[in-house]
Amino acid sequence: MSHQPLPGGIPSRVSGLTIGVVRHLLSLGSLAAEEGRLFVRQSITGLILLMALILVAMIAYVALIACVVTLLAVSLNWGWPVSLAAAAMIHLGLVWILYSILRARITFRPFEATTAELQRDMDVLSHYSNRTP
Repeated sequence: MSHQPLPGGIPSRVSGLTIGVVRHLLSLGSLAAEEGRLFVRQSITGLILLMALILVAMIAYVALIACVVTLLAVSLNWGWPVSLAAAAMIHLGLVWILYSILRARITFRPFEATTAELQRDMDVLSHYSNRTP
């Protein structure tokens, strides 16, 4: 920061400060808007994956129930029960895969860059407020 006197005196300094603050607030708002768009996009993807996870888990549950009922009805003849158990195991494998994808998607922290920028601003402001004239 230069210590050269500005032409126009105090009004030009106030307007320069105001312009700087407004530019900073606009860029901070732009950063928050971009992070908001990313957060919405990832939230929609997470909801779609969660719905798929619930659907696949329900199919696995129905297949396991049908397997147990068929096993009891056929009295362990291993015809239908083995095929239904295989279908249930495949669906449970799909549940595990979808759950892993969902966990990988949720690790994103929303507004991380905006929070870091605001923290830097607060640190700078606290540094200036602690200075003695």
